Amino acid sequence: MAVDTIIEGVTNFFLKCPLLKNGAFRLNALGKEPVQYTIETGVFDPVVKGYINGDSERIYQFNFGSREYYSLDRIQNTANSAFYEKFAAWVEEQDRKENFPEMPDKCTPQSLCVLSSGYLYDGAQKNARYQIQLELNYYQEAGDHG
Repeated sequence: MAVDTIIEGVTNFFLKCPLLKNGAFRLNALGKEPVQYTIETGVFDPVVKGYINGDSERIYQFNFGSREYYSLDRIQNTANSAFYEKFAAWVEEQDRKENFPEMPDKCTPQSLCVLSSGYLYDGAQKNARYQIQLELNYYQEAGDHG
């Protein structure tokens, strides 16, 4: 069954990631206390290539972010960075297996790419925000062609 929106499909997809710890999962929001996750839509031109019949090749860029425990402790910060290494590997594995998020009708996913490594976005002594940038490439049919 198709989802109504791409963000709904993307959110449902990442909720199934086995690496996520028990924590809140939000959309376009991230609280101050660890451990929390968010998906945030980006600013991008979605159309990569348009066709005369109205079909198009498109992208959907977004950030996956988290609020993690953070300190001057090397072990904690290594664990945070290791999570994002494993997360990127998991995304790449899903792409190789062609296991993509569900999409709205007339949208067919083509690939799911990691655009950046996971990185510290905002750090404080108690906790920090990390994020990784991702891109979903898909084909969208315009509608009736007949």
